Amino acid sequence: MLNRGPVTAGVDIPSDEEPDEALMAQIRSGSQTAYRRLVHRHLKRTYALARRLTGNEAEAEDVVQDAFLQVWQRRAQWTDDGGARFTTWLYRVVVNRCIDHKRRPVGQELDAVAEPSDGAPDAVSTIHRQQVAARLVDAQSKLTPQQRAAVTLFYYENLSNADIATVMQISTGAVESLLKRARQQLRLLLRASAQAARDSFDDG
Repeated sequence: MLNRGPVTAGVDIPSDEEPDEALMAQIRSGSQTAYRRLVHRHLKRTYALARRLTGNEAEAEDVVQDAFLQVWQRRAQWTDDGGARFTTWLYRVVVNRCIDHKRRPVGQELDAVAEPSDGAPDAVSTIHRQQVAARLVDAQSKLTPQQRAAVTLFYYENLSNADIATVMQISTGAVESLLKRARQQLRLLLRASAQAARDSFDDG
């Protein structure tokens, strides 16, 4: 089903760059230069997160624009006094915007595999991977917004349960419950999808 990469403690940034928290301190003072640097640094990753959560490019773009607008508008509210990382704060904004978004995901394939060229030796296996990926994405789109957020943060962003709890502002136990129910639901949906695909093949 879903495979997870190595667990990381939070969301890392390159060590040779000025810390996000230092940029936020400048942004709180009204620095648009620091704001542009922060947006440039996190735009690609936050868009990928929003696209996985919404399943739609246009919605993901709207979510990311809203999220970074909130970063600027709420800059005076952010503080690292409690040890919270900026990335945790940003992820919380993105996840909340995705959950609150009115339109539901349409089940677009998120990480589409390039079409194989005619006669390519691995064409059949590539098509199979595409079909499996499409079924997985479709199944994820049927999860509740909270389940989808937990799954995305755990499997795609490699956040720990504790980090997910911080981002989603729920308890660690609630995260574990969301992940458990999501895995059960995905297994059921994928089995049903695979059976439907086999039935369609047999009918053909």
